[in-house]
Amino acid sequence: MEQYLGLFAGVLTTSSLIPQVIKLYKTKKTRDISLAWTLMLTIGILFWLVYGILLKDMPLIFANVSGLLFSLAVLVGKLIYRKYE
Repeated sequence: MEQYLGLFAGVLTTSSLIPQVIKLYKTKKTRDISLAWTLMLTIGILFWLVYGILLKDMPLIFANVSGLLFSLAVLVGKLIYRKYE
């Protein structure tokens, strides 16, 4: 039961980045996205992923691999589209 709860939480929190990624790449507007927030989020997710790997906890690993990909997409978009701010 705990694994399902963890997977559900991981899917919800990871999915929350998808609308931001879509909007960022459609509009190329990043002025309202904080670079510090994006860096902190990406680094935090990376550490959660390492923690999940050390514990061999699949919900943590799954959620944080996908979360890392989405947060990296936001970070890369922020850096690429800075000139449009």
